[in-house]
Amino acid sequence: MSLTLPAPAPEISGCEPVRAGGPIAHIASILQRRGLEPNRALADDDRPDSTEEYQREVYQQAWVNSLVRAGHSDYARYKLAHLDEVEQHREHFRRYIDHHAEARRHNRAQRTLPAEQQQLRRPKIMHMIVPGTTGAGKTVSAVAAGSYAVERGLMARFLVHSHYLKWMRPDGAPPGMTQLMVREFYERCDVLVLDDVCQQMDEYATNHVRDHTSDLISARMHSNRPTIFTTNRNSAQLTVILGEALVSRIGSRAQVLSMQGSDRRMPKTW
Repeated sequence: MSLTLPAPAPEISGCEPVRAGGPIAHIASILQRRGLEPNRALADDDRPDSTEEYQREVYQQAWVNSLVRAGHSDYARYKLAHLDEVEQHREHFRRYIDHHAEARRHNRAQRTLPAEQQQLRRPKIMHMIVPGTTGAGKTVSAVAAGSYAVERGLMARFLVHSHYLKWMRPDGAPPGMTQLMVREFYERCDVLVLDDVCQQMDEYATNHVRDHTSDLISARMHSNRPTIFTTNRNSAQLTVILGEALVSRIGSRAQVLSMQGSDRRMPKTW
């Protein structure tokens, strides 16, 4: 009878770790789009001791990334301190964000309690509508409010309405993203700045415009997530484009901060 023994394992030397591709690379790309850097996940040399402080830094990067994606990276410098109190409603925006930040913090704490003991807050003012003339400072004010939301510990993102509608068309999403990812990206953030709503749209609105706009806003309303709208359209014009039902729902829990005046950009005329 013969006895067969397994061959000894070969000696391995000089091996280098190989990065895994496929699913891991996909996860890494998702983290990067959300403002996280996978290669720095275990590094602690520059990470604050406070988890809340670190989270705020992540939110800040995600906010800036959304401005870059919208082509508004130069707006990242605007803060509430830059706003005029009267014409740009600085304190109104401050109170609005403070109210939602406090409600968000309260509700997170309440959700750690048994369901029968929870007392969740539902802010009375859900939307901030900022209509006005071209160049009156609507976008600057809304961006400053979004930046302040990040300072208060909220995840905020900036979105141009026409960009969103383009991204929701077949094969229209930004590189590396799907339509579902685009929708979730802006549907689930704590505060959304939806800029230039229905800009340059005439009275003829396709189902694409109405359906995707309604889906995004309705989803945010159902989860009590506030949205700041800027537009150069009045409510009657928006009703013609988006439909009476949606505009009515937006306005039912909204505050309006109108901005009228000359074009702050001071463009040359000829």
